[in-house]
Amino acid sequence: MLVTAVIGSPNKGGHTRVAVDAVLRGAAVEGAETEVLELADGRLDEVVARLERPDAVVFASPTYRADVTAGLKALLDTTPRGMTGETSAPLSGKACTAVLTGASDHHFLAVEKVRGILGGFFAVQLLSPGLYFPRAAFTEDGSALEDQYSALAEMHGRALVELAAAVRSSKWLKELRPLV
Repeated sequence: MLVTAVIGSPNKGGHTRVAVDAVLRGAAVEGAETEVLELADGRLDEVVARLERPDAVVFASPTYRADVTAGLKALLDTTPRGMTGETSAPLSGKACTAVLTGASDHHFLAVEKVRGILGGFFAVQLLSPGLYFPRAAFTEDGSALEDQYSALAEMHGRALVELAAAVRSSKWLKELRPLV
């Protein structure tokens, strides 16, 4: 099983990468291979193409003005859904989760915007409730999540692998497609 994380930050590293690494540690404990694709590398088309491979995808972004980055929005805008005229639907039949980071608790509902797009527009199976980590969730130097948040992120990684296995083994869940 492969779990791919797509980080929408305009800069490599940072709090969002720290949070994603914790989620992927949990996935790895469950036996998943993991990989990280950072949009800061500037290869949007390559990232879209690589979404075909994984069984599960973690979409991650810092939060600016209560929303995800322009890079993550651009990725979602260019990812095909298998609709009329599209030859692929790389997110179909996949389990996904959203991981957002921000300066304060005030932007935590931004995770629901991403979940709405993933569930409604792409018809993926979503791990609930998604994760939002404010600055207070990180150690003082920002290099790690505080223990309670790290445990939460790792649990989400483990649960994502379990959800992906359920979707992959289901006759019906992997067949669901967007309605429009």
